[in-house]
Parts: sequence; C-alpha cells; structure tokens
Amino acid sequence: MMLRVETLEVRYGRAVAVAGASLAVPAGGWVALVGPNGAGKTSLLRAVMGLARHRGRIWFDGADIGALPAWERQRRGIGYVPEGRQLFAQMTVEENLRVGGHVCPPRDVAAGLARVYAMFPRLAERRGQTAGTLSGGEQQMLALGRALMPAPRLLLIDEISWGLMPILVARVFAHLAELHAAGLTILQAEQNTHEVLRHAGQAMVMAGGRIEIEGPAGEIARDRRVVETYVG
Repeated sequence: MMLRVETLEVRYGRAVAVAGASLAVPAGGWVALVGPNGAGKTSLLRAVMGLARHRGRIWFDGADIGALPAWERQRRGIGYVPEGRQLFAQMTVEENLRVGGHVCPPRDVAAGLARVYAMFPRLAERRGQTAGTLSGGEQQMLALGRALMPAPRLLLIDEISWGLMPILVARVFAHLAELHAAGLTILQAEQNTHEVLRHAGQAMVMAGGRIEIEGPAGEIARDRRVVETYVG
C-alpha cells in the first residue's frame, strides 16, 4: 500500500473531527472519500498532509511519516489540493506555481513549470496574471498545477469541483483521469459523489469522523441506500 492510516484521530479542542479512522490506498489506485459535510474528510486529508495535529499512525511507502512536517511529506512525494483552492491572490500564476515547487532544486522547478504549462495551456497564457483575477476554473487548474509541481506520487484532493460549472467539472476530472492513467495515486474527498464514483476504483463512505463503508466505487454508487443515508 502506498498510504496506510491506522486509528487516526483529529480533535479541535473538545470537538472530535476524525474518530479512529483507518484506511489504505494502493499504489496506482484512485480512492474516493465521500460523505456529508462535517464527516471529517477534510480533517483526515489535512492530517495525512501534516497540516492538522493528530493521533494514530500514518505510513507512506512503508515509512512512518506521522511526526514529519508538511514540507517533508511533500518532498517525499505527497501533493495536496486544498478545499477552496487557497491560492495567493496577489501573486502571479507563475509565482503560485513556484511556491508549489519550493521543495525542489531549480532544475526540477523549471521542469515542473514546463509540465504544468503543457497540461494547462491557459495557465501558460496567464503566467504573469495575478491569481485573484482568474476565473474559478482557472483558479482550480492553478491549485492543481501547484500541487503537481514536485511531481508527487500520491495526490490528496479536497473538493476540487467546488464552485465550478458542470462543464468545468468534467474538464477537471478529465485531467485527473489522465494523471491517474499515467500512474498517479489519488485519494480524493468530494461532494460531487456521482462524478467521483464514476472515476474512482474504490470508495470509502465517511460519517461522524469514521469510515463506515468501503468497497468498489461502482457498487457503492449503485447502492441507493448507502448514497441516501450517508451522502444525500
């Protein structure tokens, strides 16, 4: 397994966001993490990335990374696309991308820029434009491109379809499908249940800070009781 999480717990004061969740993501897999708002999906991803204090164990490529800072997890091959994009609005497109490559040597930054601009020509056209003036779809492409700068092997994605029109959602998922076909491992939290379950191989349904159900994404998508009870 590329990623393994055991009895993960995340608290904010007395509030428990993740209550002993365990999961495994195989190398080359695409795992969907679905569930209602407040289920703990974002907190789980933030803990894996090292952005939320947690208890429990996290292994990446067989190494325990639970005590490592976020930048070291990124250097080892974990990328993260946060909910709400979280771009630096007053910085240019290229400056935002360079932030994503801050753990890389200069030659790898140049290679990362070339790779991202080839995937997203629109970003290349707007490399000198400030991120805050981009459209919603362009901003989401930039958030994804920033995460791809160090060429991660595991990509954590949180609500990538947030605020996008359906045609742009389809475009973003097409890009993800290309990346996955090229070997990228994906763990994706997503409210657009229909779209993510159509693409992912496996799915985990999260509620109340716990993984309640897991199995093939297609089977979960066809189980009306599961979708109505845990997703809506």
